[in-house]
Amino acid sequence: MARRPSTGKSPPSRKPPVHFSQTLFDEMMVDVMNGLTIREICSGPKRPTMDGFYGWVGRDPKLAEQYTRAREISSDGFEADILALARSTNPENATANKAAFEMLRWAASKRAPRRYGDKQTLEHTGEGGGPVQEIRRIIVRPDHGNDEPSP
Repeated sequence: MARRPSTGKSPPSRKPPVHFSQTLFDEMMVDVMNGLTIREICSGPKRPTMDGFYGWVGRDPKLAEQYTRAREISSDGFEADILALARSTNPENATANKAAFEMLRWAASKRAPRRYGDKQTLEHTGEGGGPVQEIRRIIVRPDHGNDEPSP
């Protein structure tokens, strides 16, 4: 087996494993609600790796729901940041603020698509993707066309 050429850098050290605790997970969810990414959160000391975190979430639907809710709440912070940008925009910073606005809007739409995502429309199609066919039924009263009065 061939060895890789040396880059002069030492190999990255592995973090020691972090065991799950609800207290730790709750602390991490506060960080998510404050707008930090999982990469930022997991880079901290005594925090799991990203793989470890996603393992916790993948194995427990309650944790997955808690994480989803924390992400949705974080988008409210992005909304506040967007409004602050709008209030502070002037001719000198309009271009930079527009770029920041677009990034924050994108992040909010991904974290809470039902609240901040683009509006979705539904299209109805008929069988095989064709047009919807309309069926009309005309109900004729039995006495229609008779000269005799109905009882």
